[in-house]
Amino acid sequence: MIGEAPMIIYIIERDIRRFFKYRWWMAGLISMNLADIFILAIIFNNLVVRFEYFNFLLPGIVVLALYASAFTIGREVSAEVRRKIHHYYLSLPFSDWDLILGRSISGSIRGLIYSTPLLILAILLSPLPNPYILMYLPPILFILAMGVSSLAIFLATVIRNFDAYISVRGLLYFLLMFNSTVFYPLDVLEILPQPIYVIAQYNPVSHGADLMREALQYGVLSFDRIVYLTIFSLVFLGISSILYLRIIRE
Repeated sequence: MIGEAPMIIYIIERDIRRFFKYRWWMAGLISMNLADIFILAIIFNNLVVRFEYFNFLLPGIVVLALYASAFTIGREVSAEVRRKIHHYYLSLPFSDWDLILGRSISGSIRGLIYSTPLLILAILLSPLPNPYILMYLPPILFILAMGVSSLAIFLATVIRNFDAYISVRGLLYFLLMFNSTVFYPLDVLEILPQPIYVIAQYNPVSHGADLMREALQYGVLSFDRIVYLTIFSLVFLGISSILYLRIIRE
């Protein structure tokens, strides 16, 4: 076990270095997130009566950024699986589990790195931040990012065709982001068709966004939401690990 830790760290470091090569993609995503905050939120805040939409949207944007950045690991795994690059990795002094766990953890860290500036902004602009509660937000976001990166790896291992993977990834992004409480409260989504409400109700992105709002605006943490996000992450970490292991041992 002592000799394995540096191998996992090496894989994580490599993936994080690659993440910072996406400079223009990150710049575009940051611009989109800031536009959502300072244009969409401010306009809606002035249109809606008795509802602080700006304070509502900002925590959701943090989760939105976390999801988008953590999910990028799936594209890399998909390309490696199609090109059999993982066979080269296994010729290096890595064990199977070094590679599998290293990719999942690095995807989580990438999501956390990208969302941290937006989290700091949300904390600075929140009405009554509770320092004690704020300590728990980074590990909670890491748990959610682990589930998202594992979900991305799951898709990459199940769908071998790249065009099909891109299509399903886009559809999943649409379902999880826009059928969630990132942009609208759950009671608003309840008036929409039932499938939209059901997806939003059980969507881990919704639970992440609502948990952030409760922590930043009311200084409380929902134990039920933390358990839900933990189960989501552990389930997809387990499934994606088994499928990834099967592929690299083919």
